[in-house]
Amino acid sequence: MGIALGSWWAYYELGWGGWWFWDPVENASFMPWLVGAALIHSQAVTEKRGTLRAWTVLLSIAAFSLSLLGTFLVRSGVLTSVHAFASDPTRGLFILIFLGVITGGALLLYALRAPRLAGGPAIPWCSREALILINNLLLASACAMVLLGTLYPLLADAMGLGKVSVGPPYFGALFVLLMAPLVLLMPLGPLTRWQGDRWADVLLPLRWIALASAVLGLLWAWFAGSDSARAAIGLVGALWVAFATGYFVWRRVKRRGSGQPLLSAEMAGMVLGHVGVAVFVIGVMLTESLNVERDVRMEPGQEESIGDYRFQFVAMRHFDGPNFKADEAHIQVLKGDDLVAELYPQKRGYQGGQVMTEAAIDPGLFRDLYVALGEPVGANDAWAVRLYYKPMIRWVWLGAILMTIGGIVSATERRLYRRVAAKVPRGSGAEATA
Repeated sequence: MGIALGSWWAYYELGWGGWWFWDPVENASFMPWLVGAALIHSQAVTEKRGTLRAWTVLLSIAAFSLSLLGTFLVRSGVLTSVHAFASDPTRGLFILIFLGVITGGALLLYALRAPRLAGGPAIPWCSREALILINNLLLASACAMVLLGTLYPLLADAMGLGKVSVGPPYFGALFVLLMAPLVLLMPLGPLTRWQGDRWADVLLPLRWIALASAVLGLLWAWFAGSDSARAAIGLVGALWVAFATGYFVWRRVKRRGSGQPLLSAEMAGMVLGHVGVAVFVIGVMLTESLNVERDVRMEPGQEESIGDYRFQFVAMRHFDGPNFKADEAHIQVLKGDDLVAELYPQKRGYQGGQVMTEAAIDPGLFRDLYVALGEPVGANDAWAVRLYYKPMIRWVWLGAILMTIGGIVSATERRLYRRVAAKVPRGSGAEATA
């Protein structure tokens, strides 16, 4: 939820119309989430099957260490970012030393004690344990890729190799490449038994779901007007996750008569989390492929069109706020002859010289209309104006909300809070109390 709120802040406050830019500070928050997601799944294997114990401990160390690394990047001043809110080398040095002691000490203990944790039952190739292990490897690889891209410019600069920029082309291409297999395998885990199963029993019931996902995903992309193969594949993958997760719930409903509960809190949280991933992928793929962005010069009386929408620049006004001076545009959005929205984007100058963009957004479940002011251009109250049409952008945060709710629901699982009776030596006279 914290990452989603940061994404929403960037979208609403910065005026560039984006929700994620692979900024180093964004990455610093994302890396512990990737490893933490792997950790939660690995813990399930350790609890239920008694294996992957050493790996689970290593993921725990990595998740906490990456959280400390994020604190260092944000608070030390080594990064220049709109998200970095401090520049204090003394504080940064303290955090770096703390990070070294905590991480180094944990890894030293791990090296000494890990052999005692190793072992456990063998993992068959067709089993829930094996699929979770593959899930772990993909998430850990994605985290390593993000870590390399985030730290390489800093290391290159420190070693005198010059200024190097690692941006969205690197992260976007490699992250999608690593996450595609994860999306493909995600629905199979809940449908596969622990300790071993048969691939035929797992895959054959899903053949019609796979076909329906492919057909509906391609049709959705075609009707939406997207000619991006990446978007079409993404929609197919998202529907595959959603439909297969629905099949898991349907199968539980069929078996309810055998005395099993419909869904435990742990299962319900898993369902919400996986559906959240599907919703998130739909939002990302359609937003990225159908997004329309236009930078134009506008003055009162002019209009610009994006698709079926006409943006009319009505007027410009200047006023003083409590601690700022603002320029505010009045823009009407029409679809045909119908007034859709009236938007009032602002450019504010605060005391001290800080200039902020206040975007105006007409939100909707299936599209956002987004207007931001740039800079004044010439006379007659002419301004550079950014106009955006962003389909399905809300689904990005809706997916994150569903994942968050899934985590909260899973955490209410009563089994996790079972009291364990204290072990008291025989003959102590305290057994009744225990």
